Amino acid sequence: MGRKKIEIRKIEKKSSLEVTFSKRRTGLFKKAGELCVLCGAEAAVIVFSPGGRAFVFGHPTADAVIDRFLGRDTDTSSRGVVPAEQVVHGQVQRQYLEAVGRTEVKEEGGFWWDAPIENMGLNELEQFKGSLEKLREKVADRVAEMTLMMVMESGERCRSFVHYHG
Repeated sequence: MGRKKIEIRKIEKKSSLEVTFSKRRTGLFKKAGELCVLCGAEAAVIVFSPGGRAFVFGHPTADAVIDRFLGRDTDTSSRGVVPAEQVVHGQVQRQYLEAVGRTEVKEEGGFWWDAPIENMGLNELEQFKGSLEKLREKVADRVAEMTLMMVMESGERCRSFVHYHG
């Protein structure tokens, strides 16, 4: 049994509009990330919420893609050099997409962090906030760890090159 087809028209109810925007934005960014990881594409997506707030996705970064589009290609990968930051970002993005795939809520098709908060009580909101803060800390720790590994690995390659050719 497939998904039911919905009529495409503007949603009038504000709460439904916000929930739909949040879920669709997440799905759009997920698809853009998958395209980048699977095909090696570079992409930038900028979406403005109905309230006027901007949300940006970019791989390797939104700035890099926009600069390339505008002809201000400062990317060193075009010269055969890939900065460690880009490699780490790609690995983190790939791991993020894998984690997102594992944490999707099957019955609703959404993510736990997209749950509507309007009906949550104070205790639920505090738990939700704590969970988000823990997730942010884990992501920051993992990025720092991977960055350090990449820097150490590139340093080893440089020392090996100098030792071999020196």
